[in-house]
Amino acid sequence: MPANGYSASDVQALGTLLDHQLYPIDTTAFGRESDVGANGVVAVLLTDRINALSPNCAQTGQVIVGYFFGLDLDLVDPNSNKGEVFYPAVPDPAHPVCFSKSFMLSQLAPVAIHEFQHMISFNRDVLLGGAAQEDGWLNEGLSHFAEELGARPVSAGSCTGGNCLSQFAGGDLQNAFEYPQAPTLHLLVEPGTSGGDACGAGSELGVGALLRRPVAERFPARDRPHAPPAWRRPGGLALTGGANVAAAAQTVQPGVTFETLLGEWHLANYAEALSGFPEPSGRLRYRSWNLAGAFAQSGLGPFPRVPDSTGGASYRTAGTLRGGSGKYVGVVQLAGAPEVALGLQTSTTTQWMLRIAVLRLR
Repeated sequence: MPANGYSASDVQALGTLLDHQLYPIDTTAFGRESDVGANGVVAVLLTDRINALSPNCAQTGQVIVGYFFGLDLDLVDPNSNKGEVFYPAVPDPAHPVCFSKSFMLSQLAPVAIHEFQHMISFNRDVLLGGAAQEDGWLNEGLSHFAEELGARPVSAGSCTGGNCLSQFAGGDLQNAFEYPQAPTLHLLVEPGTSGGDACGAGSELGVGALLRRPVAERFPARDRPHAPPAWRRPGGLALTGGANVAAAAQTVQPGVTFETLLGEWHLANYAEALSGFPEPSGRLRYRSWNLAGAFAQSGLGPFPRVPDSTGGASYRTAGTLRGGSGKYVGVVQLAGAPEVALGLQTSTTTQWMLRIAVLRLR
């Protein structure tokens, strides 16, 4: 082991945690991994090549701490490792701002349960199903869901400072907090080439982490009650992304579209901060996660979604709406005031699908 890197006991502790706690959590929720190497082994390769993927981390504040590459499960490609393997980063004393040993030790377990979900999904979708991989934003959402699953049953003695919720889900909460601060800047339905939005990959991941929660709450998988429904791709392996989420939702709400789900989710991100807001449908609030309380208790601050406000006269705003993002506007009027007309206008001839979701508070 390199000086000031992982010790033999650190590596042994990770192996024990994987074998006895993280592996059962992931496989119970998402299914089994492949075994293309026919050896019954999932390898964890600790390498500073992952560190090199974040050369400007001290400036950007963004660090890639782990990776899974589906090519490793290809038995034909000469560049494949031909086996189940994922790659966490390692401590680097030369770059303590990004890769201190204490930070990397706290990341090992969340990285393991996160990247293992990607490996399981690749086996299910590509190797067994012969289909394309799930869309990146939804696949990432599932892996962040896996992290949250790990925050509950993992024994406290196996977690940093005995706080499993902070270790496994703290990053998800941070990402989720970043999104509502500037929702127009963050992609949800991201292009395949996206490596992080204008405000950084963490914020972009926060969008998918937020969306999959109310979807999972409203449309639980019947055969795996602890997993979000979209992992099953219930509409068939030909469906990915929004179409897959809609197919899952339609099992209990016939005819609902992804566009409707997306609009309700945006409204939920605002309504979540409204104290005493009555919501009998259950579609415009998070049922099992008090976001406002979680943000406050974690020290992140008050719920950061503060919309523009207008009485209906002389309001105009301009900017960029990225895929799946939204602009929040509150219309405040006295009783009997004239109706308000809201319009959307694009600056190009490109045909965009722009929609308005409306929530009446009184």
